[in-house]
Amino acid sequence: MKNKISYLILTLAIGFISTAAVQIATECDITSLKKELKKELKPNFKYDSSKTTRFTYKTKTQSKEMEVPLFMGEKYRFLFNTKCLPVDVKVDIYSKPKGHKKRKKLYTLDKKEGRDVYTYEPEKSRKTYINYTIPESSDEELRGAMVFVLGYRIGGIKKK
Repeated sequence: MKNKISYLILTLAIGFISTAAVQIATECDITSLKKELKKELKPNFKYDSSKTTRFTYKTKTQSKEMEVPLFMGEKYRFLFNTKCLPVDVKVDIYSKPKGHKKRKKLYTLDKKEGRDVYTYEPEKSRKTYINYTIPESSDEELRGAMVFVLGYRIGGIKKK
């Protein structure tokens, strides 16, 4: 009897998790958003990598940070697609990780009405940290995703 109840609970939990993942996937086609960003790289930049960050809004503000390693002497383009955000997320790019005393803000994404794609080209190639600040929400069923694509310039930095 205990085994049947355990299997039932396990099945329900897997069903719930699968439904939540499908809900995000059906609301937002991540593959098409990445393709849209890759088009923004042409003709001068090549695709390097991408990262989709999925999250659930909670009753308190959240912060997620990711490290982006860059090679010195190369020119990069950061692209963000905010189409899958039901509530705006603050995006800041820093020179050092969270908690480092010499951390400097390099860029803040300023959301503009009717626009979903944003570009940032760092002046220096160095390890960079992207911080997403997810605002609080009373709707704990609210989910979102941020799509990030990194490209590099073909031939590196052009000398003048």
